[in-house]
Amino acid sequence: MTAESQSKQRVLVIGAGRGGTAMLELFLDDPLIEIVGIIDVNPQAPALTIAAQQGIRYFTGLAEAIAASRPCLALNLTGDDSVTAYAEAQLGNSNVIGGFQARFLWKVITHLKQSNEQILKLAQHDSLTALPNRILFYDRLNQAMTRASRDKGSFAVLFIDLDDFKIVNDTLGHDAGDALLREAAKRITACIRKSDTVARMGGDEFTVLICNVRTPTSVERVAKKIVANLASQFDLNGQTCSISASIGIALYPDNGGTTEQLVKVADDAMYTAKYSGKNCYRFGGDWLL
Repeated sequence: MTAESQSKQRVLVIGAGRGGTAMLELFLDDPLIEIVGIIDVNPQAPALTIAAQQGIRYFTGLAEAIAASRPCLALNLTGDDSVTAYAEAQLGNSNVIGGFQARFLWKVITHLKQSNEQILKLAQHDSLTALPNRILFYDRLNQAMTRASRDKGSFAVLFIDLDDFKIVNDTLGHDAGDALLREAAKRITACIRKSDTVARMGGDEFTVLICNVRTPTSVERVAKKIVANLASQFDLNGQTCSISASIGIALYPDNGGTTEQLVKVADDAMYTAKYSGKNCYRFGGDWLL
């Protein structure tokens, strides 16, 4: 046993259901805790998958687990008081958490995990459209660039601006403008694969990340579909209006080797589309037509 392992609290988890899963997710990255084993009679219990991935020993019997893993602390998540009593007899009353304490701890951890997930979602998504926001878009863009660089692949960034959105917003009101943005988000999302990303960058600007691009033609098909979908009439709370979209397209690695370069090229191409008459798309490097 190393000095490092001796300085850690050696914890045995009894029960590999949802409670066991929560405990593993909580303690695996804790530098002061070492999960030395997990017990469950059900070999299909959900926490066992995580345990196997992390090299944590799996036991079906309590006596064997205590003897083999030599824990300092046991967490009994089974709700069986006889299991708690046996563990206390082997390890001492103060070294076993079971019964109400274990259930309370599990509920607190579960609540904190759900709260953290909700906070993370709010931080990474646009509150109006529920689309990924700028932060999450750049995170996924960086991931796409890492994969494409490693695999010698390609991807595309589309920068979309809704033409004359301000006129609709000023004429029909902000509620109608918000409804238009929500419907536009749905229409754009309907044009892409689940593996791709649509994000709202702010205002009436959206971006699309298309992964695993084989040819520019495949990107062009998506851009055409988005232009057509957004050109169809909108019914906004009983009021109708029509808009269009200007789209700029940047390809990796042809148009840049960094996220900033690609977004700028796509943004510039979007303005080229606007100056070309709107309701169209342009690739990075296209001249005004």
